[in-house]
Formats: sequence, C-alpha cells, structure tokens
Amino acid sequence: MMLSLTECSSLCLFLLSNSITPGPNNTMLSASCFNYGFKKSLPFLAGVCLGFFLLALLVGSGFNALFRLFPFLYTAMKYICVAYLLYLAWKIATSKTSNNPKNSQSFGFFQSLGLQLINPKLWLAATGIASTYLPKGYAFPDLLKAALLGLFILLPCSLLWMVFGSFLHQWMNRPLLLRIFNFTMAGLLILSLYPILK
Repeated sequence: MMLSLTECSSLCLFLLSNSITPGPNNTMLSASCFNYGFKKSLPFLAGVCLGFFLLALLVGSGFNALFRLFPFLYTAMKYICVAYLLYLAWKIATSKTSNNPKNSQSFGFFQSLGLQLINPKLWLAATGIASTYLPKGYAFPDLLKAALLGLFILLPCSLLWMVFGSFLHQWMNRPLLLRIFNFTMAGLLILSLYPILK
C-alpha cells in the first residue's frame, strides 16, 4: 500500500517537529559550529543524517523487535547514550574559547554516527514513523520514501542550527561570552537528557 497524501502530510509534520526543536543533535551542531566553524562541523552533520537514515530503515525493517524480545538492551543503550552525551557536554563546556577554530578538532563523523545509533530519542522517532505514519502492511519502498523524506526535512533544520552557531561565533568575540555560551550549550545538552531518562 502506497503512502497517501494525508499520511505524507502527517509524517512531514512529525518529522519537522522532531528535526527543528532543540535536542542533543541540534545542540551539538550549534556548539560545534560555534567552537570549530561551519566547515569542520560538516562531518558531524553527515553522521546525523546517515545515522537517522540507517535507523529509520533498521527499525522499519523490524530491527526494533529485538528490543521487545530483550528489553534490557534498550535500557543498556539508553544509559550508554546518556553517559556519552554527558561526556560531550563536558567537552563543550571545556572547549577552548579561541576565536580562531582553524587549528582545533571538532566532533567527527564516526562520533556523530555512533551517537545516532544509540540515541533512544531517535529510536523512538524511527519507531513512530514505522508504527504510526506508515500505512498498515507497508512495503520497503514506502519505508525508503519515509526515510528519504526524513532526510529532506532533517537537513535544512540541522543547517539552521549550524548557521545559528556560526552567527553567534561571529558576534560573541570575547572570551567571557564564548565561555558563557559553551556552558549554556553544555547545560542545554544535559537538559535534553530528561526525556531520555523518563
């Protein structure tokens, strides 16, 4: 059964609400652009996009059944994700406040991809796509279309957060302001863990 226009519209709204709102990925992308520059943050963005795409396909293909059979795996994944995000929050908070990001090291593609694959929020979003927004008895082409639609929506939303981080870096050229921004973003990243821990 093919996706109807109504189902496509509902799916788009769901994907937009998940992609544009603050969360671990958007916070990390802004902080990365702020501290390391837009160009050096592109590998992190690539990891976010590929991670979402793979996860949508995996969950939609039935991989999520593994968590129903072995619930402890989901719990373990959740706490690994929380620990990793706390580590990333610490890295943001302790980032050097230099205005020249050329010689600094940003978060990489594989760090980003790894984060997506253990991110419970993303698993829940991928589960929502497959269980709520795809028609009953959907075929792989529908799943592929939904995953590609998700990428189409995720990319501009993520780029907006990256532009926001880059813009703030240009504006906040004092070490104290840079430090305040990094602590604020680290705090927001920690706050974004609340829905995961519920």
